[in-house]
Order: sequence, then structure tokens, then C-alpha cells
Amino acid sequence: MNSAEALAIASASRELLGQGDAEGAERVLAPVLNRLKNDAPALHLMGLIKKAQNQLEEAERHLRSAIAQSLSEGAYYNDLGVVLQARGSYAEATRVFRAAMALAPEVNVVRINLVRCLLAAGELAEAEREARTCVAAEPNSETWTLLSAVQRTQERYEDALYASEQALRCAPRLRGLRYNYANALERVGRHKEALDIFEKLSKKDLDTPDLALSFVRALYMEGHKKEAEDAARMAVEQWPGSGALHGALARIRWLRGEGENCTSAMEDAWANRPSDINLRLVCADALHRGGHREKALATLEQALRLAPDTPALLSAYGIVLDELDRPEEGLKALRTVAQLAPNSWSAQRNLLSTLLRAGRADEALKIARDLRNRDPDEQYLIAIEATALRMLGDGAYGMLYDYDRFVRTYEIPTPRGYFTTENFNASLGDVLRAQHRAFAHPLDQQLHNGSQTNRSLLQFNDPAIKAFTGAVEGAVRDYISRFKVEQAHPFTRRVSERFRYSGLWSVRLGAGGFQPNHVHDRGWISSAYYVSLLPAERPNDPRQGWLKLGEPNRPPAGCGPEKWLEPKLGTLVLFPSYMWHGTAASEGAERLSASFDVVPS
Repeated sequence: MNSAEALAIASASRELLGQGDAEGAERVLAPVLNRLKNDAPALHLMGLIKKAQNQLEEAERHLRSAIAQSLSEGAYYNDLGVVLQARGSYAEATRVFRAAMALAPEVNVVRINLVRCLLAAGELAEAEREARTCVAAEPNSETWTLLSAVQRTQERYEDALYASEQALRCAPRLRGLRYNYANALERVGRHKEALDIFEKLSKKDLDTPDLALSFVRALYMEGHKKEAEDAARMAVEQWPGSGALHGALARIRWLRGEGENCTSAMEDAWANRPSDINLRLVCADALHRGGHREKALATLEQALRLAPDTPALLSAYGIVLDELDRPEEGLKALRTVAQLAPNSWSAQRNLLSTLLRAGRADEALKIARDLRNRDPDEQYLIAIEATALRMLGDGAYGMLYDYDRFVRTYEIPTPRGYFTTENFNASLGDVLRAQHRAFAHPLDQQLHNGSQTNRSLLQFNDPAIKAFTGAVEGAVRDYISRFKVEQAHPFTRRVSERFRYSGLWSVRLGAGGFQPNHVHDRGWISSAYYVSLLPAERPNDPRQGWLKLGEPNRPPAGCGPEKWLEPKLGTLVLFPSYMWHGTAASEGAERLSASFDVVPS
């Protein structure tokens, strides 16, 4: 076979790949590839074939070979960057995309791929800069949508809405862009406008479970609860395998008071989908979330009989057993997961709480410390380590949970523009209540008799919010200034004069409402500021609504709360993010707070 014949065969292979037949393309190209081993287009073609087959390591090898034969072909670099990104090599993919841009600066698709890579890598500021360059070069629906996605990831929802609107103006007939625009409207609290679009799209063609779910959620948020339930019920009939739709229907029915019968639609669906493990997992999750642990356990046991070595099922089963005060049995299931996936971070992490509950503090301590070698600043791991030390009676516990040293309260000065702290709190309270109405979606809430805003308020352009972050800055600086860097301590090792807020949210509790004990995994300093308190006149619990510190989310024996703080209007509490914290149940009409996390910058 001469070179001309080999090139003709390569051309036939390329045509098959263009028709979507990657396997056929490989069968045609592979026998002649050795003859074309120095031919850059043929090597590039084989790289694309392997990429289409999701054989990414092989794809990378062939694409690198193609580049070695043709160092100035920008398209080859671009395709290699896509493969590297798919393999999680974001830093190298970024460098390769930039090389492609240098070789082909007029090709905007390369910059678009670079933006997607930066977005996947969490390099959001750089992703936005490149996305804006894309828009400036080619202001079309794709580039505006890309910019909107970057801004949405930054929780800059007003900016993302504007970008979505510009994308829609470029192509007003595209259903996908109308759907994106409606979602953007919902994220800024314009639920009625979003509902109108979802409704029109659904009436024309309810073509995806995502659209159905968005329509159901928008109906519920606007108070059309019966219509939302009816829409969800019809949607699960159309897409019986959609766990998200089944989960939404179960949540709606539970909020209506159906109790453990809320999952009956999923149970009916099993008759036609007996091997659908995901559906059983969604069912167990809905029951667990509603507090129906015994039925959740029975659901998981049924699923495990069908798929006994499924890590997700075993993990859920172990956690539910633990919560039913059967930690030894739960630990057995969780150990099985760790054996099935010995390199899994989450499998090791899931063992920790149950190990403590089973009295194996020494083993939990070892695993937590091993995991912290890979991620020394994960606050949950520090909290587990501290709890293990507490159970072991180790004096090092007091170095971590030194309440006198690390927990401080501040009276926040009246911000400029307000006459009194009371006046400021009244204004801030009105703003926060509006956010709870607009953004605390009932189908998402995990709090008991309460709500939490589900977007960061840092980007919310309101004078009261800006005044709050400005007013508390002095307290944060004073708090940090009281510590010196100590490399051996997980809190003080991060001490820095430079810091930033990493989140700002609000919690509103009513009668019987409380926050379960928790930590903030990616924080450093956490907080609570009390905006409005309407306590019961004659409370049954003198500590109703108080902040409690030191008690884990699933407390082992002898690990109850160690410090209580009474909430006071206008008072800010600061403490390390790894300290377990929650609240006693509120008995009053309202307990409204604002909280933020601080991290070094």
C-alpha cells in the first residue's frame, strides 16, 4: 500500500467519524496508522476517534504525537486541551488552550473552551475576563450564555440575568435560551415572570424533565401548591425514572402532611422499574429527610437485596442505622464501602461520625488525621479530631475547643446613615425577611420550622447589607488581631491580616424551629449576628433559641453542649468554623439572624 492509498483510507475514516461511527472509523484507520505514523492529520484523527470513545489516555497520546509533527497547528492544541480538561488536568489544559489561542487568535471557540476549563477549575475571575473577551469578539447567544454561566457560578445573579437576556435577544426563538432566562429570573427572585415563561414552554412542549421540574418549583414558589403537585404527578408519569421529579413530588406531599406516604408514587413506579436502584435511593432520602427512618431503612434493605455492593446504598444504610442508635451495624455497612473503594475520600470520611458513636475514637482520630494530611483546612475533619480527643480524655482537646480564647462577642456600632442600632436592625430585618420570601424555596429547606436564604447575600446590592458587612469588619479585625501565627494549631496557623467574606446568609426560625449542629467545612471564622428576636413570654426552656457550642451533629455519649450563648439584639458572635454549633429550639415567633464566614485572602 502506497502513501496515497493510506491517505485515502484515512479520509474514509474521517468521514465515518463525522457520521458518528467512531468504532468504524478506528477499524478503517488502525491498520494503516503505522504507515502514517509521521502524518500529523492521521495522528490527530486517531486522537479524535479515541476521544469519541472516551479512551482519554489514548486520545491524549495520539494528540500529543500530532502536535509533535505539526507544532503550529492551533486546532491540535485545542483538541488536546479538551482531552486534558476531561481528565481533570486543568492547569495543563489551560496552558494548552492559551498556546492554541496564540497560534489561532481569530478562532473564538478556543477561548470559549478556555473559559469552560477555567470555570471547571474554579478560576472564576480569570474565566470572567476571558468570557468578556469572547463577548467582545463575537457577541452572540453562545458567548453571552457562557458569560452568564460564569457569573451564576460567582453568585452574581443580577449580572447573570443581564447576560442571559442578551443571549436571548441574539436568538429569541431558541427554547433553551428562554429556559435559561427563566432560570435566571428565578435566581433574582422574579418568580412570577419565570413561571410565565416556564408555563408557556410547558404548554407548547413539555419536552424535558428539567423543564418539568423548573415548572413545578416555580408553581410551588408562587403558592400554587395543588397545581404544582398535579404537574409533578403528571411529570413522573411521563418520566418515571427521574429521581429529581420524584423527589420534588415526595417533598410536596410531605409538606402537605402525607408523612411517610409521601413516597407512594415512587413505590408504585418500582413495579415497572424493579432494578432502578437510584429511584430507591431517592425514596430513602425523602423518607430520611422527613424523619421516617424506619421506613427509609426498609427501603434501603430492599434495594441492597438487589444490589448488595452498591456504595451509595451502603453509605445511606450505614448512616440511617447510626441514627437509629445502631452504630455497630451502621459501621459494618460503612466499612464495606471503604473496602469496595479503598481510595475513596468520601468513603473514609463517612466512617468518622459512626466510629465515634460506636466508641472507636482512636480509629476515628487516625483516619481524620490521615485525611487532614491531604486537606489540612477542612473544618469537619478538625471537628472530628477534636471530638475524638474529647472522648479519649486527651488534653489536646482543650487547645482546639478553648471557648474562652476562641469565642468572642461584640456589640456592633451603629452603621453610618442610621440613627440607632435598633433603627439599623429594623431596616436589615426588613431586607432579610424579603430575601427569605424570595429565595428560601420550601422544597429545598432542611431547617426545622425555619428557612435559610439559599444564595449568598454578598452580591446583593442593598444599602443595609452593605452597611452590615462594613459595620462588622472592625470586629473581625479585632478578633483576628488577638491571635499570633502558630503552625501547629489548625486555627491560628491561618492567621492573616488579609481576609475576605466567603459567604453571607440569613436564618429565620419560628416556634419550634432550630438549627441542627454543624460546622462550616470551607470556613475559618464563623459568626452569628442577631437581627430580630421575638421570644415566647413564658418559655418552657430557659435556653430556648440559644446558640450552643461543642455538641456534634450525631453526638456520642457524653458529648453534649459545652457552652451556651444567649442571643442578644445587635450582638455578633465569632468563633472557629470547626466548632460544632447549633441552636436550641425557639419558642417565640421569630429568631432572625445573619451569618457569614471569613477566610484568609
